[in-house]
Amino acid sequence: MAEIGRVLGYDVPAEGYRELYGEEQLQKYDLIFRNSTIDLENVEMVLDVGCGIGLLREYLRELGFDGFYIGLDILEDRIMEAKKNKDHNSDLILADAHHLPFRDRSFDLIALITVAHLLKIEESLKELKRASKRILIITILKGMSFSAKLFKIVKELMSGWMVTSLDKPWIKDLICISIRRGD
Repeated sequence: MAEIGRVLGYDVPAEGYRELYGEEQLQKYDLIFRNSTIDLENVEMVLDVGCGIGLLREYLRELGFDGFYIGLDILEDRIMEAKKNKDHNSDLILADAHHLPFRDRSFDLIALITVAHLLKIEESLKELKRASKRILIITILKGMSFSAKLFKIVKELMSGWMVTSLDKPWIKDLICISIRRGD
């Protein structure tokens, strides 16, 4: 997975991540959390898969989210950088998205932002669905040769969930918001 990241240009030292990708990530977060139907009021547990340096945690705290945040990343330098700003209501875990170390339906909201193209999507989506109670956010980089195929796979694997997509020309990702239908 780290090798794919290098090929796609994501082999940036953790210390430089905010400078290179911070503004871009904030635009995605705004589109997801300010311009969609996601209501953080009933969200108590968030899992940020591929959390990088923890930008989503910082963003959610600025929105007033005071629930528990867990950031998960496979790269140790990202986790170490994220720990510099860790708060009392969060944890950071070095782990793989293909084998999540959590019980079924542990999280109200799971975010996979600009990470899907680095994963074996079928394997990781099964894990994400298993660990999710209600909301699963997946963004897919646009303009890559496999982007349309990846979106189709996500939609197929999320059958039974209500899937909404958000697409704005100034955002590099297509945003898929999936909400679990009543069981």
